[in-house]
Amino acid sequence: MQVKKLLITGSNGFLGSNLVHFFSQRADYEVFSTSQRKSILDDVKNFYQGDLQDLEFVKDLFSVIKPDLVINTVSLVNVDLCEERPSLAYDITVCTAQNVAQTAHEMGSRLIYISTDHLFDGKKSMYTEDDIPAPVNEYGRTKLLAEQKTIQANPTSAIIRTNFFGWSPHGHAPTFGEWVYNNLKDNRSINLFTDYYFTPIEVTYLSEAINSVIRSDFSGIINIAGSERCSKYEFGIALAKESGFDPSWIHPSKIAPDSFKAPRQQDLSLSIEKFRKTFKLELPDLHQSIERTIQKEPFRLS
Repeated sequence: MQVKKLLITGSNGFLGSNLVHFFSQRADYEVFSTSQRKSILDDVKNFYQGDLQDLEFVKDLFSVIKPDLVINTVSLVNVDLCEERPSLAYDITVCTAQNVAQTAHEMGSRLIYISTDHLFDGKKSMYTEDDIPAPVNEYGRTKLLAEQKTIQANPTSAIIRTNFFGWSPHGHAPTFGEWVYNNLKDNRSINLFTDYYFTPIEVTYLSEAINSVIRSDFSGIINIAGSERCSKYEFGIALAKESGFDPSWIHPSKIAPDSFKAPRQQDLSLSIEKFRKTFKLELPDLHQSIERTIQKEPFRLS
């Protein structure tokens, strides 16, 4: 068995930390990780602290590791902060993507870039890889630019558009799914939108699908998401019922002009037909993703 060196960027983030955990359990990968701050994962091996906006650091990192594969998860994910500080969003999301893509190309490393479902105007449903992006906020614009910079610098890259949920590591701020779960667990009322749609996938299902992409020769753009479109409200109700919580703590609401600082599109849903046809694999529906989340509830990354 040939062991491949896999570098995961943004390893303190929600997805990055989960990918480190997932791939570290597989014998066919030697996992390396990097983040701008000290690792929040306990007993992490092969960790390098540094700023991917610094091209010299990126080149030195690749020279030391010589990775066969790279998964780049880095971006400024706070949508409202991106709107308030667009130059910061550009530096963190776009500049790092270009540096990693350029260096991976120079080193001959296979690159997987993790993008988003926030690339469209939300006026239709189930966006495909062929739909023309029309982002409505700075987060979407910077992620689209990062995709473009990645492909320009590294034409054989794989771009994965997705929306995921699950458990984050100690020290990480609660994600949307965790926020819903924790409020229901503590019998606290929450409002969830009935007119804001997405196709979420549980993070370990996403990790498995990313592994399928890695093990193929796929390049280009592909959606990896849940197979079921739902509203944020429907997501919360399903999570409550699967967890044995009282769904009456969830109150339906609608997006208002002042709901967020940054503009939001009302439909983020992604079509996964291309993934099905390319890899001959099925992706989970909402029940399957939530069921796996609940099964892992006591589990926390360490």
